[in-house]
Amino acid sequence: MTPEDDTQPMTRRCRRELERAREAARSGQVSQASASEPAAVTGAQRAIGATLGRPRPRGRAAVALAVVAALAVVVVPLVLFLGGAGPSSSPAATAVPAVTVSGDAPLEEVMEVAGRTGAVPVVSLKGHLSAPSRVLTDVLVEGSGRQVASGDGILLSVATFSGSNGTNTTGTQSGTRLYRGLADEQSLGQALAQAVTGAREGSRLVLRAPVDTEQGTHAEITVVDVLPTTASGTPVETVPADVPQATLGQDGSMTVDLAGQAAPTHGSTTVLVQGQGQQVRSTDRLIARYTVVSWADGSVTSSSYGWTTPPGVLDMTDTLSGLAQRLADVQVGSRVVVCLPADQARGDAAIAVVVDLLAIADDSSLAASQAPASAGPSEGVVHVTPSVPPSR
Repeated sequence: MTPEDDTQPMTRRCRRELERAREAARSGQVSQASASEPAAVTGAQRAIGATLGRPRPRGRAAVALAVVAALAVVVVPLVLFLGGAGPSSSPAATAVPAVTVSGDAPLEEVMEVAGRTGAVPVVSLKGHLSAPSRVLTDVLVEGSGRQVASGDGILLSVATFSGSNGTNTTGTQSGTRLYRGLADEQSLGQALAQAVTGAREGSRLVLRAPVDTEQGTHAEITVVDVLPTTASGTPVETVPADVPQATLGQDGSMTVDLAGQAAPTHGSTTVLVQGQGQQVRSTDRLIARYTVVSWADGSVTSSSYGWTTPPGVLDMTDTLSGLAQRLADVQVGSRVVVCLPADQARGDAAIAVVVDLLAIADDSSLAASQAPASAGPSEGVVHVTPSVPPSR
């Protein structure tokens, strides 16, 4: 080995020692050994090491890996968020795939319908829906309530959607339209009447129908919720003995027994069935069944109970003030007995009012009511889509 070969390594060693001394001086470390101490291993590094089945990184490699991991935690979600992959309402999240699906295909192959019965449905198409060859009806949710017979009084929540992109086309602020009336073809049209007849209250139906427009024949989707026409909550186990007894008959009529009950001297409300829906406000319009009984002779002065009778409308701003006060804050789905003295009723006698609260409607969502008895053949008739006759 030549002198040059022997001295060259010494020169490099001295240079390294000098650099270490300078680093120790800058950092205030006591010794060269402490200057070369490896950094502590982080929890994230341990997890990465365990996942990959490799030894945990040490020293400067550990620090570098910790920095990379931290950047990944911060930067990747930010990029995904800015790029639209995060929880946002970007068009990509709701866009209909650029394919055409047969309007006659099974329901699960062409769309998904979300939302509970009675709430606003959301339709997600799996492609642009071609016009079906006929009206198709699917039972999406099978209810457990009373089965609807032809000519029965019914309450429906109806929403329509475009078969091209799933847009809600109902045309109301709520996105649904309430219909109270009769289950017959004169009121509903043939297709919807046939779909509703035989369904149980609490069901959700999905209809697909071909609709002719100036641009051609298109698919229309109609989601129909068959809502309960009597109180749907939980019966209250214990009712005070001094409350009039209310009994629902097999024909849907309501009997109120006032025998042995003293006329009230102040207003009261007793819940017989506790609902779970919205609370009634003082400005609401209610869809309800009600029976008003006079304490003077026990006669029924007004009633909207009965299976063949459509539910009534009770406007909280245009009814007995005592009744409106007693119904405020009661939940939809409830049945209550309201007892009012004469001065809170019509002034002539105390009354008992049994009310089943079925729904709350705004002005635009209430589609129709039963035609008045004096109406002509076409007056008061509302055809809720789809009205296309089904093929036979």
